[in-house]
Amino acid sequence: MNDWYLILMIWGDAYSDADCNRLIRNAHMHSPSLKGAIVLSDRVDRDLDPRAIQCRISPDFDRSDFKKNGLAVKISLFEIDVLPPGARCVYVDLDSVIIGDLGKVAALTLSAPLWTLPTPRARLDAWSRLRWRLSRGRRYGAGNSSVFAYRNAFPGNPTAKFRNKTTVFGQAASDDIRSNDDRFIGWSCQDVIRPLPTQLAVRFRIEFLEVTFWMNRIKARYRRKARQSLVVVTFDGALTKPAVIAALRDGAVIADHHGRRARWTDLEMSGLRQTMQDALQD
Repeated sequence: MNDWYLILMIWGDAYSDADCNRLIRNAHMHSPSLKGAIVLSDRVDRDLDPRAIQCRISPDFDRSDFKKNGLAVKISLFEIDVLPPGARCVYVDLDSVIIGDLGKVAALTLSAPLWTLPTPRARLDAWSRLRWRLSRGRRYGAGNSSVFAYRNAFPGNPTAKFRNKTTVFGQAASDDIRSNDDRFIGWSCQDVIRPLPTQLAVRFRIEFLEVTFWMNRIKARYRRKARQSLVVVTFDGALTKPAVIAALRDGAVIADHHGRRARWTDLEMSGLRQTMQDALQD
Protein backbone atom coordinates (compact mmCIF):
# COMPACT_ATOMS: atom_id res chain seq x y z
CA MET A 1 0.00 0.00 0.00
CA ASN A 2 1.34 3.43 -0.97
CA ASP A 3 1.53 5.32 2.29
CA TRP A 4 4.49 7.69 2.61
CA TYR A 5 6.20 10.60 0.88
CA LEU A 6 9.82 11.42 0.09
CA ILE A 7 10.63 15.04 0.97
CA LEU A 8 13.52 16.93 -0.63
CA MET A 9 14.59 20.57 -0.36
CA ILE A 10 16.69 22.56 -2.84
CA TRP A 11 17.57 26.21 -3.39
CA GLY A 12 20.25 28.17 -5.20
CA ASP A 13 22.86 26.33 -7.23
CA ALA A 14 24.84 24.34 -4.65
CA TYR A 15 22.92 21.24 -5.78
CA SER A 16 21.32 20.38 -9.11
CA ASP A 17 18.01 19.05 -10.35
CA ALA A 18 19.91 15.86 -11.19
CA ASP A 19 20.65 15.38 -7.47
CA CYS A 20 16.91 15.46 -6.75
CA ASN A 21 16.11 13.13 -9.64
CA ARG A 22 18.72 10.60 -8.52
CA LEU A 23 17.11 10.35 -5.09
CA ILE A 24 13.57 10.24 -6.47
CA ARG A 25 14.53 7.49 -8.91
CA ASN A 26 16.28 5.37 -6.28
CA ALA A 27 13.49 5.86 -3.74
CA HIS A 28 10.89 4.61 -6.22
CA MET A 29 13.14 1.73 -7.29
CA HIS A 30 13.60 0.43 -3.74
CA SER A 31 10.29 1.40 -2.12
CA PRO A 32 7.00 0.00 -3.46
CA SER A 33 5.14 1.81 -0.67
CA LEU A 34 6.31 5.28 -1.81
CA LYS A 35 3.28 7.40 -2.70
CA GLY A 36 5.18 10.36 -4.14
CA ALA A 37 7.96 12.90 -3.80
CA ILE A 38 7.57 16.50 -2.67
CA VAL A 39 10.37 18.88 -3.64
CA LEU A 40 10.43 22.14 -1.67
CA SER A 41 12.31 24.84 -3.55
CA ASP A 42 12.86 28.54 -4.10
CA ARG A 43 11.25 28.07 -7.54
CA VAL A 44 8.87 25.62 -9.19
CA ASP A 45 10.23 25.43 -12.74
CA ARG A 46 12.93 22.84 -12.11
CA ASP A 47 13.58 19.98 -14.54
CA LEU A 48 12.47 17.25 -12.17
CA ASP A 49 11.22 13.70 -12.45
CA PRO A 50 7.51 13.95 -13.44
CA ARG A 51 6.59 11.86 -10.39
CA ALA A 52 7.64 14.76 -8.14
CA ILE A 53 5.41 17.59 -6.94
CA GLN A 54 7.24 20.93 -6.86
CA CYS A 55 6.29 23.32 -4.06
CA ARG A 56 7.62 26.65 -2.90
CA ILE A 57 9.41 26.83 0.43
CA SER A 58 7.11 28.58 2.91
CA PRO A 59 7.53 32.36 2.39
CA ASP A 60 8.27 33.00 6.06
CA PHE A 61 11.24 30.61 5.83
CA ASP A 62 12.39 31.46 2.28
CA ARG A 63 14.96 34.00 3.49
CA SER A 64 18.64 34.32 2.66
CA ASP A 65 19.68 34.38 6.32
CA PHE A 66 17.82 31.09 6.89
CA LYS A 67 19.81 29.36 4.12
CA LYS A 68 23.28 29.66 5.58
CA ASN A 69 25.14 28.57 8.70
CA GLY A 70 22.48 26.81 10.82
CA LEU A 71 20.03 26.31 7.91
CA ALA A 72 16.93 27.42 9.79
CA VAL A 73 15.01 27.00 6.52
CA LYS A 74 14.82 23.26 7.25
CA ILE A 75 12.64 23.94 10.29
CA SER A 76 9.84 24.52 7.75
CA LEU A 77 9.78 20.83 6.74
CA PHE A 78 7.22 19.73 9.29
CA GLU A 79 4.18 21.58 7.94
CA ILE A 80 3.77 20.92 4.21
CA ASP A 81 0.53 22.43 2.93
CA VAL A 82 0.00 20.04 0.00
CA LEU A 83 0.03 17.01 2.33
CA PRO A 84 -2.66 16.07 4.83
CA PRO A 85 -1.86 16.25 8.53
CA GLY A 86 -0.46 12.95 9.72
CA ALA A 87 1.00 11.95 6.35
CA ARG A 88 4.16 9.89 6.78
CA CYS A 89 7.24 11.69 5.47
CA VAL A 90 10.91 10.86 5.05
CA TYR A 91 13.24 13.78 4.39
CA VAL A 92 16.79 13.24 3.13
CA ASP A 93 19.50 15.77 2.31
CA LEU A 94 20.56 15.96 -1.32
CA ASP A 95 24.06 14.74 -0.46
CA SER A 96 22.64 11.33 0.45
CA VAL A 97 22.32 7.98 -1.27
CA ILE A 98 19.29 5.69 -1.09
CA ILE A 99 20.27 2.03 -1.23
CA GLY A 100 17.23 0.31 0.28
CA ASP A 101 13.55 0.58 1.13
CA LEU A 102 12.91 3.92 2.85
CA GLY A 103 9.49 2.60 3.72
CA LYS A 104 11.19 0.93 6.69
CA VAL A 105 12.18 4.39 7.93
CA ALA A 106 8.68 5.77 7.30
CA ALA A 107 7.21 2.91 9.34
CA LEU A 108 8.99 4.21 12.44
CA THR A 109 6.48 7.06 12.62
CA LEU A 110 3.88 4.57 13.84
CA SER A 111 5.56 4.62 17.25
CA ALA A 112 6.78 8.25 17.44
CA PRO A 113 6.07 11.34 15.30
CA LEU A 114 9.68 12.49 14.79
CA TRP A 115 12.95 10.64 14.15
CA THR A 116 16.39 11.95 13.20
CA LEU A 117 20.03 10.88 13.06
CA PRO A 118 21.68 10.68 16.48
CA THR A 119 25.20 12.02 17.00
CA PRO A 120 28.01 10.83 19.29
CA ARG A 121 27.00 13.60 21.71
CA ALA A 122 23.24 13.28 21.29
CA ARG A 123 21.88 9.77 21.63
CA LEU A 124 18.31 11.09 21.85
CA ASP A 125 17.47 8.33 24.31
CA ALA A 126 15.57 8.19 27.61
CA TRP A 127 18.52 9.74 29.42
CA SER A 128 18.50 12.69 27.00
CA ARG A 129 14.82 13.27 27.71
CA LEU A 130 15.31 13.02 31.48
CA ARG A 131 18.22 15.47 31.37
CA TRP A 132 16.09 17.87 29.31
CA ARG A 133 13.25 17.70 31.82
CA LEU A 134 15.45 18.02 34.91
CA SER A 135 17.29 21.00 33.43
CA ARG A 136 13.99 22.56 32.31
CA GLY A 137 15.10 22.65 28.70
CA ARG A 138 18.60 24.03 29.24
CA ARG A 139 20.29 20.72 28.39
CA TYR A 140 19.15 18.88 25.30
CA GLY A 141 20.49 16.67 22.54
CA ALA A 142 20.71 18.06 19.01
CA GLY A 143 20.70 15.37 16.33
CA ASN A 144 21.78 15.64 12.70
CA SER A 145 19.15 16.91 10.28
CA SER A 146 20.36 15.05 7.19
CA VAL A 147 17.52 12.54 7.55
CA PHE A 148 14.10 12.85 9.21
CA ALA A 149 11.11 10.55 9.51
CA TYR A 150 7.99 12.34 10.72
CA ARG A 151 4.26 12.80 10.46
CA ASN A 152 3.29 15.96 8.65
CA ALA A 153 1.95 18.72 10.92
CA PHE A 154 1.94 16.51 14.00
CA PRO A 155 0.80 18.36 17.15
CA GLY A 156 3.73 20.25 18.64
CA ASN A 157 5.88 19.99 15.52
CA PRO A 158 9.01 22.21 15.19
CA THR A 159 7.56 24.38 12.39
CA ALA A 160 4.53 25.36 14.45
CA LYS A 161 6.62 25.97 17.56
CA PHE A 162 9.02 28.18 15.59
CA ARG A 163 6.21 30.24 14.09
CA ASN A 164 4.35 30.56 17.38
CA LYS A 165 7.52 31.22 19.40
CA THR A 166 6.42 28.48 21.76
CA THR A 167 8.30 28.45 25.04
CA VAL A 168 9.89 25.40 26.69
CA PHE A 169 9.42 25.28 30.46
CA GLY A 170 8.48 28.95 30.25
CA GLN A 171 11.69 29.93 28.44
CA ALA A 172 11.84 31.32 24.90
CA ALA A 173 14.40 30.06 22.40
CA SER A 174 17.52 32.20 22.12
CA ASP A 175 18.58 33.64 18.76
CA ASP A 176 21.37 31.04 18.62
CA ILE A 177 18.84 28.24 18.96
CA ARG A 178 16.37 29.72 16.45
CA SER A 179 19.10 30.18 13.84
CA ASN A 180 20.12 26.50 13.85
CA ASP A 181 17.79 23.73 12.67
CA ASP A 182 19.40 20.93 14.70
CA ARG A 183 19.41 22.96 17.90
CA PHE A 184 15.88 24.28 17.57
CA ILE A 185 14.41 20.87 16.76
CA GLY A 186 16.28 19.25 19.65
CA TRP A 187 15.40 22.04 22.08
CA SER A 188 11.72 22.24 21.17
CA CYS A 189 10.93 18.55 20.63
CA GLN A 190 13.31 16.65 22.93
CA ASP A 191 10.37 14.88 24.54
CA VAL A 192 9.18 13.27 21.28
CA ILE A 193 12.23 13.02 19.02
CA ARG A 194 13.75 9.56 18.63
CA PRO A 195 17.06 8.32 17.14
CA LEU A 196 16.98 6.65 13.74
CA PRO A 197 18.32 3.08 14.06
CA THR A 198 21.89 2.77 12.80
CA GLN A 199 20.97 -0.36 10.86
CA LEU A 200 18.72 1.82 8.66
CA ALA A 201 20.30 5.28 8.36
CA VAL A 202 23.83 6.58 8.97
CA ARG A 203 26.22 9.41 8.25
CA PHE A 204 29.02 8.01 6.10
CA ARG A 205 31.90 9.67 7.91
CA ILE A 206 30.64 8.56 11.34
CA GLU A 207 29.76 5.01 10.32
CA PHE A 208 32.54 4.17 7.87
CA LEU A 209 35.55 6.28 8.92
CA GLU A 210 37.77 5.81 11.99
CA VAL A 211 40.97 7.42 13.28
CA THR A 212 43.07 4.37 12.30
CA PHE A 213 42.79 1.79 9.55
CA TRP A 214 42.95 -1.13 11.98
CA MET A 215 39.98 0.23 13.93
CA ASN A 216 38.09 0.52 10.67
CA ARG A 217 38.80 -3.09 9.74
CA ILE A 218 37.55 -4.29 13.12
CA LYS A 219 34.42 -2.15 12.91
CA ALA A 220 33.76 -3.32 9.35
CA ARG A 221 33.67 -6.92 10.54
CA TYR A 222 31.39 -6.52 13.55
CA ARG A 223 29.09 -4.04 11.76
CA ARG A 224 28.96 -5.99 8.49
CA LYS A 225 25.62 -7.69 9.16
CA ALA A 226 23.95 -4.48 10.38
CA ARG A 227 25.25 -2.53 7.39
CA GLN A 228 23.54 -4.91 4.96
CA SER A 229 20.17 -3.52 6.08
CA LEU A 230 21.08 0.15 5.55
CA VAL A 231 18.60 2.05 3.38
CA VAL A 232 20.10 5.56 3.36
CA VAL A 233 23.61 6.94 3.83
CA THR A 234 24.26 10.67 4.00
CA PHE A 235 27.58 12.20 2.97
CA ASP A 236 27.82 15.33 5.10
CA GLY A 237 31.20 17.00 5.46
CA ALA A 238 33.18 18.99 2.89
CA LEU A 239 35.65 16.18 2.15
CA THR A 240 33.11 13.38 1.83
CA LYS A 241 30.57 14.79 -0.61
CA PRO A 242 28.85 12.50 -3.15
CA ALA A 243 31.01 13.74 -6.03
CA VAL A 244 34.12 12.67 -4.12
CA ILE A 245 32.68 9.25 -3.30
CA ALA A 246 31.45 8.65 -6.85
CA ALA A 247 34.95 9.22 -8.23
CA LEU A 248 36.83 6.98 -5.78
CA ARG A 249 38.80 4.05 -7.12
CA ASP A 250 39.06 0.73 -5.33
CA GLY A 251 41.65 1.01 -2.55
CA ALA A 252 41.71 4.82 -2.42
CA VAL A 253 41.96 6.53 0.96
CA ILE A 254 39.04 8.74 2.00
CA ALA A 255 39.30 11.10 5.01
CA ASP A 256 37.14 13.73 6.66
CA HIS A 257 38.07 17.07 8.23
CA HIS A 258 38.51 15.43 11.65
CA GLY A 259 41.17 13.04 10.41
CA ARG A 260 38.92 9.98 10.37
CA ARG A 261 39.74 7.81 7.39
CA ALA A 262 39.18 4.54 5.57
CA ARG A 263 40.23 2.68 2.48
CA TRP A 264 37.60 2.46 -0.22
CA THR A 265 37.55 -1.34 -0.32
CA ASP A 266 34.87 -4.00 -0.06
CA LEU A 267 36.35 -5.08 3.27
CA GLU A 268 36.20 -1.68 4.98
CA MET A 269 32.86 -0.78 3.37
CA SER A 270 31.38 -4.15 4.42
CA GLY A 271 30.57 -5.03 0.83
CA LEU A 272 28.66 -1.80 0.12
CA ARG A 273 31.36 -0.03 -1.89
CA GLN A 274 29.87 -0.70 -5.32
CA THR A 275 26.29 -0.38 -4.06
CA MET A 276 26.89 3.16 -2.82
CA GLN A 277 28.86 4.15 -5.90
CA ASP A 278 26.23 2.81 -8.30
CA ALA A 279 23.46 4.68 -6.48
CA LEU A 280 25.39 7.95 -6.83
CA GLN A 281 25.33 7.83 -10.63
CA ASP A 282 22.96 10.32 -12.28
